[in-house]
Amino acid sequence: MLLAKQTLGKNINYYRKWRKLSKAQLAAICGMNANHLHCIESGLKYPQICILARLAAALGVSIK
Repeated sequence: MLLAKQTLGKNINYYRKWRKLSKAQLAAICGMNANHLHCIESGLKYPQICILARLAAALGVSIK
């Protein structure tokens, strides 16, 4: 499970930077705290499916 969290976090970080968004900007778009986004990107936390869907929509990617 740890590897999955780290891989997901790296992917979110990659697409966030590709979209030229700061953590604060992406967090605001998704209605979450920037610290929570940091924990997700670092692989410390796994997001709930509703948060994951918001992140995917904001980044223009699929969660498949």
